[in-house]
Amino acid sequence: MKPITGLGRQVAISMGLGAVMGILASYVGIYLLYLTAYNFFPSLVPQSEEGVSGPSATELIVLAIIAALVLLITVTMALRLASRIIAPLSSVAEAARRIAGGDLSARATGGDDLPGEAAALVADFNSRAVRLEQSARDIVNWNAQIAHELRTPLTILRGRMLGVIDGVFVPDETLFRRLLEQVDGLSRLVEDLRVVSLVESGQLRLEGKEVDVAREIADFAGLVEPALVQAGFTLSISLSPGKACLDMTRIRQALLALVDNAQRHANPCELRIDVIMNSDDVALRVVDQGPGLTEAFEKDAFKLFARGIQSDEENTPGSGLGLSVVQAISKAHGGSVGYGSEGKACYFTMTIPRWLPQSVRSD
Repeated sequence: MKPITGLGRQVAISMGLGAVMGILASYVGIYLLYLTAYNFFPSLVPQSEEGVSGPSATELIVLAIIAALVLLITVTMALRLASRIIAPLSSVAEAARRIAGGDLSARATGGDDLPGEAAALVADFNSRAVRLEQSARDIVNWNAQIAHELRTPLTILRGRMLGVIDGVFVPDETLFRRLLEQVDGLSRLVEDLRVVSLVESGQLRLEGKEVDVAREIADFAGLVEPALVQAGFTLSISLSPGKACLDMTRIRQALLALVDNAQRHANPCELRIDVIMNSDDVALRVVDQGPGLTEAFEKDAFKLFARGIQSDEENTPGSGLGLSVVQAISKAHGGSVGYGSEGKACYFTMTIPRWLPQSVRSD
């Protein structure tokens, strides 16, 4: 038998002392009860010429033997109960110490016969440990991805500026426009990262205003159409009338990400933006004619820095943040995003409450 230590010792000692005290209390209580009955209700008990005397030596020996047996049984049961309770606690404590020391793969263990509360404790701890390990792995990957995304435009900017200093490039309007495009790309990357981070931390506040959604989307379509036409697309819109309380700045940002995603990855086709106004929510949909997402990539499409497999001929650079931004903005509005296809048509849909809750507004 393992030595009793810590909480197990306390449980065993407490239960043992409780059992012994219970035996003594029962014996003394019965003796006092007999003495009371003998003195005040003599008809209830047989009378003796010697009166009522204390316990004899034999009775004390029997009492001691009974107390020892009860103590042994109680301590044995206490040890078994303590082991079932303490084992998972010790496992959780050991795993927590290993995690604190940097070993995020540490997990608590427990047997199949754990009490319900102990089993729930082990399961909850391991669940949190898995999430912590995954978060740490994601942070490392995200830092590497961010560094990669920032390196290319910064390298181009530095190279062009050094070229101007050395006289290799002529500082004309064309050069400055190209440099400005790199700066715009950096600005958009930083803003996308900021939006995703604020939503994940629950700190993004929305400026909700009552707007005519159809008119807002029509104005948005007019702004993005020239670039789509230049890339070989045509644009159509299908709008349901009605007003809603939304943060249209963020909604336009999300729609721009969806349109940009279609422009990068879809075949030149008719691109359609739908606005479906329901009584409780608004569905915003961007529809193209494929090729769409692969089945393997579909479940990861909205993850940060997720990118589908591209063919050797396809040259569609991007940060992998666009769909993550769409999901973040939808989540901030209390809505959701989804992907679907019907025949050749593929579409991304944002479904958000028609009236923005006051709890997430900044006004």
